[in-house]
Amino acid sequence: MPRTPSGPLAHASSPTAPASTAAFLGLGLCLFAACIVGILSRPTGFLASFWPANALMLGLLLRLPQLAHWKAWAVALTAFVLADCLTGSELPTALWLSVANLCGVACGWWFLHRLHPALLGLRRQTSTLYLFAGCALAAAGSTLVGADTGAQLFRNSWSQTALMWFSTELMNFVLIVPLILSAPGRGQAFWPRIASARAALLLLLPLLSVIAAEYAAITLGGPGALAFTVPALLWCALSYRLFTTTLLSMLVCTWKVASVSMGVFDFTPLHLEAAVSLRLGLTLLSLGPLAVACSQVARNELMRRLDHAVNHDFLTSTLARGAFLSQGQRLLERLHRQAVPSAVLMLDIDHFKRVNDLHGHPAGDALLCALAQTVSQVLRPQDLLGRMGGEEFAVLLPGVPAATAQQVATRICAAVRDQRLALPGGAVLQATVSIGLVLTDGSPQTLEGLLHAADAALYQAKAAGRDRWQLNLARADLAVNPLA
Repeated sequence: MPRTPSGPLAHASSPTAPASTAAFLGLGLCLFAACIVGILSRPTGFLASFWPANALMLGLLLRLPQLAHWKAWAVALTAFVLADCLTGSELPTALWLSVANLCGVACGWWFLHRLHPALLGLRRQTSTLYLFAGCALAAAGSTLVGADTGAQLFRNSWSQTALMWFSTELMNFVLIVPLILSAPGRGQAFWPRIASARAALLLLLPLLSVIAAEYAAITLGGPGALAFTVPALLWCALSYRLFTTTLLSMLVCTWKVASVSMGVFDFTPLHLEAAVSLRLGLTLLSLGPLAVACSQVARNELMRRLDHAVNHDFLTSTLARGAFLSQGQRLLERLHRQAVPSAVLMLDIDHFKRVNDLHGHPAGDALLCALAQTVSQVLRPQDLLGRMGGEEFAVLLPGVPAATAQQVATRICAAVRDQRLALPGGAVLQATVSIGLVLTDGSPQTLEGLLHAADAALYQAKAAGRDRWQLNLARADLAVNPLA
């Protein structure tokens, strides 16, 4: 049976208990470190040019819903105030700035946490639009509360402070929040598997193009240098996973901000329009690759669903007849080259028509699904299970000797016999299954021929009383009592 796909935010819509005390303390330490980084980026006489703490908190609250508790806000306020006070700010100023920061986080969280997990997990084409709206709301919330600090602390006008604050916050949110939301979860790889040296080189080409574009931007300079890396980042979005694309976008934009802070550009309020334009440009630069990467994720998921729909039975989610025959034949050919034995089973639910007549077709459909699930639990991951039509299923057991194949058939009969299916009216449905079994020693075989032989044995099992398996003795080297 196929497993339900899960993404980084597959759990976000379900209620969760508050996190442990250690988790809240870890959040506080992360935010404190992020505040220190932001404080160190403050130009003389103005606010920080890079403030990652707010975006970090918003991303963690969205990624880990169990952190969305009043304790998290208390810990965050403490971390913000403590970082400001330890670096020379007075307590009233630290409180004012911290409250403004948390107001922005609250506005963004209020909007974004309501989204469907697929949207929030950046797995839809419109994810970028919703994320940008949430980030803009968060930036606006903190700006409205904190913009007065410019006039009070730095003798700057409200409009100057508001423009600088909003552009900085928007840039921080757009760069950092997608990175946290797209980070691989437990058991997920950060980097795709590399099959060969040529594949590794092809995988590195988009990254090398980013480096070359940045070198050209530094060398040539000019107002167009900001956009030099856009084609390279779009190439990365088409080649890499979503997390890798967001990471590269953040690194490129952070590098440009660092270049400004190091004096490549004059980054002071005296050049307000240039500073705001730079920050908004970096924000929009990162949105393009993010939108392409989200579209790629949505396309891949759609193709996966389409492939599943084509190759799997719509009712039981087992392999469809055509997929079972094609995959099984390829597997048999490989087993033949390796001289490995295998077995094929044909299964048929006993008296299935009676179930439909007495309980209705919905009960019959439920029985088919229950049987598929029960049989799949008996089988190994490498075994193939497919629905041939109606109440008939087929199983291919690669690499099993005769005794093991017979044991599997016995276990399937017992598992189905022990299965109980509760119906809506209160009735409990019990069913049995008859199985035809055919063995192969690894010699050239066609799956169609083996299924035909197994089907003949299936009819023998039904004639012998049902609820049993029957070995096709004409194709077996070993005669075994077929009674389960």
